[in-house]
Amino acid sequence: MSRIHFVVKETAKIRYQAQAEREGKSLGQWLRDAADERLHAARPRLFTLEELREFNAACDVRQAGRKELDWPEYKRLIEESKVDGLEVT
Repeated sequence: MSRIHFVVKETAKIRYQAQAEREGKSLGQWLRDAADERLHAARPRLFTLEELREFNAACDVRQAGRKELDWPEYKRLIEESKVDGLEVT
């Protein structure tokens, strides 16, 4: 286990402590839970199978009637999009 030390205003600490007590947690546990919730919310959300099917159907509708590019055109677009000096490994 590792420790983290950070500085907060006294008023913030009092508010954090009060909320932790209302939730029946220690201040440390409350802060860990808050950090974990923040990380979870920031994670990219995975699609359900139904959401993925709906997304694909919407893409198909947007592409209806459009001609797909030929490979040489795709290659040209890829080359144009490369960043100078960036090595791809």
